[in-house]
Amino acid sequence: MTVGNAPGPLAKGRPAPRVLLVDLDDTLYRVHQIPAIVKQRIQEYMVKKLGIPQDEVAAKTTELYLAYGTTLAGLVATGYRIDYDDWHEFVHQGALDYDTLLQPDPSLRDILCSIDLPKYILTNANRVHTERALARMGLSDCFQGMFYFENVMELAASHGFDVAHGVLCKPNPRIYQLVAEQLGVGLSEIIFFDDSTRNVASAHGLGCMTVLVGSDKPCPGADLSLPTMHDLPAAMPELLDQPGLVHEHHSSIPGMAQEQHAALAVPTAVGGAAAGSCNGSGIAVSVPAS
Repeated sequence: MTVGNAPGPLAKGRPAPRVLLVDLDDTLYRVHQIPAIVKQRIQEYMVKKLGIPQDEVAAKTTELYLAYGTTLAGLVATGYRIDYDDWHEFVHQGALDYDTLLQPDPSLRDILCSIDLPKYILTNANRVHTERALARMGLSDCFQGMFYFENVMELAASHGFDVAHGVLCKPNPRIYQLVAEQLGVGLSEIIFFDDSTRNVASAHGLGCMTVLVGSDKPCPGADLSLPTMHDLPAAMPELLDQPGLVHEHHSSIPGMAQEQHAALAVPTAVGGAAAGSCNGSGIAVSVPAS
């Protein structure tokens, strides 16, 4: 990997990156049925379990999402008491057929494994959904750790955040600060990938390099925009160890690019551990919350 002298986004006078921080849903994969199912289930939960009138839930869902980052965070902030495990079971793992909706993505695995930097998931989703999605795509061991709902909330609580009355989630700037502290890196040493313009803008405002996934158009707050993660080798070749080892990517997943290129290489050790793992263990180690 060559950083600093090579052409591309990393050559613009930035500190050398030390960590990749990657969102899960609509970033590592893009399947239009999944957000539609999740939105429907959120609204069903609001009606069936919170007693919110059916004719109010659509507007309320959007209002809370825009104001608080997620509908769940907005519900908690406005006084609703929610069993988080019950919420996530109803909205995600109890509603999604992972085997049908998601497929293995060996091309993306090759890309991730060819980047000789530690890689971590940062998602607003919970642990079970995150683990199931990564396992189904064959990406579990491509990450050295994961920041998901449960351990982010534990991390927040250990730093004085009032988790009894609030949910810490993207795009709250505090989440990026706590993650950087937990990883022992500066915010300017992180490359953050996300499909949300709000999330990347928030991280960018703190000094992270940001990549908006899901668009090929420039976006305020994003240093780079990519249609999918499969476009990373062409957009940021300086990240890849062996960019010459490529093969075609043909995806059968609805909503994903049909043909891209990926790089294949085995990562070398970083900080005493294989960057991104990719060691065949199939296990992603959760980042400690404190």
